Amino acid sequence: MTITTSIAPLKASIMRKPPFCTGTIPLLPGNAVVFYKRGLQSNCVDLSRATENDLDSLVQACVPATVGVDQCDVLDESYRKAGKIDFADFAAKFDVDQGGIVDRIRAQLLAGLDESKPIRTELSKLNVYGKGSFFKAHKDTPRSDKMFGTLVVVYPTPHEGGTLLMRHSGQEWSFDSAEAVQQHEQGHPVVAYAAFYSDVEHEVTEIQSGHRVTLTYNLYFESKNRPPLSPAITPIAPDDRVFERALMTALEDPQFLPKGGILGFGLTFMYPVSPETTTLNKLVSRLKGSDAVIKRVCDHLSLNVSLKAIYQDCDTSEYSQSVMVDEIRDIEDWRVDKDVATVLRGSYFGGKIIHDFGTPPPKDWNGEPVVGAVEILWVTPLTPHAHFKSPYIAYGNEAAFACIYGDVCLVAQVGPVGRRATKEGLKTKNSGLAY
Repeated sequence: MTITTSIAPLKASIMRKPPFCTGTIPLLPGNAVVFYKRGLQSNCVDLSRATENDLDSLVQACVPATVGVDQCDVLDESYRKAGKIDFADFAAKFDVDQGGIVDRIRAQLLAGLDESKPIRTELSKLNVYGKGSFFKAHKDTPRSDKMFGTLVVVYPTPHEGGTLLMRHSGQEWSFDSAEAVQQHEQGHPVVAYAAFYSDVEHEVTEIQSGHRVTLTYNLYFESKNRPPLSPAITPIAPDDRVFERALMTALEDPQFLPKGGILGFGLTFMYPVSPETTTLNKLVSRLKGSDAVIKRVCDHLSLNVSLKAIYQDCDTSEYSQSVMVDEIRDIEDWRVDKDVATVLRGSYFGGKIIHDFGTPPPKDWNGEPVVGAVEILWVTPLTPHAHFKSPYIAYGNEAAFACIYGDVCLVAQVGPVGRRATKEGLKTKNSGLAY
């Protein structure tokens, strides 16, 4: 088996599990009550048994929902037609923690060994979709680099239409909340929920009748510890097992990187990155879906794995270079009187020139091959899903404003045949992951 033939099953094994989770939970008495106001008028409604008059009053308290465009709220009813009440003007008795939804998100969306990751929910708004309402395809804008997703809770108000469509990586899924909230559990009405990552494109189809009333929450990774999951909630991460088997097969093949080497993995999900505030040590704990699977499995197989920032030289000549560094760098205040790639390769930043496996090292400015260039075997290609730019002042004949662009990826170090592990004191050939 050649290196090329080993990479194909390894790449295929990085399963793209659905980037969302959905379900229903019983709505206990009193938990469907919403207090709301508009101006000096205030009212309340029990959405588990709301009448048409109740819902009409709620609609009257709404203002037209806007669309986020370039960090601004824009009213465009050709794109989104719905009503909203902002957080300051309503209070909901519903509690996502008490209902167990947060635990379900940790178990079902984060999955596997990430089920202990703490999550903070931030209630954002109440939306009302009446007949003819809709929301065209869009992606949510992360409010910070800790925000990873959105949670939508749908009350049991009768309606038709309003199906949630979700798309990611060329796949599409649908969740019919109108049908879901018609169910009952243990004699209680239910609320439906859908939680999805921020880079999932989603839309709400047109309401045919009735009212679709929802609460929207922003989901953040939190640093404080969380209690363990309830035994009734069982996390399952088949992605880990499949990828682990494929990676172990490759590592056991003496023709696969016989002298060892570096494996590169482009990120599948999007992450907000800022050179001023984002550190890779913190970002690695916020990996999602298949990105988190790669990190977990490489750790388990004792491979040194970490996030790296790869800066792309804008030079289009034969001397164009890509530099890999251990941390995203804020170089805004740096005096760059040479090419910026040379600065990043200096002792302060410690960057390394990289090139694709099987290709010759790039040439340095003296026309000679770069000494010490790092060869990377890309299992999945580098993506712009954690893209960033670093501005700096370039000094030449005169000072000028310039930028260098970069992307974040996962990199795993593989040892030579017989000594694949690259972490001290750990074994490579473990039998299966613990769940």
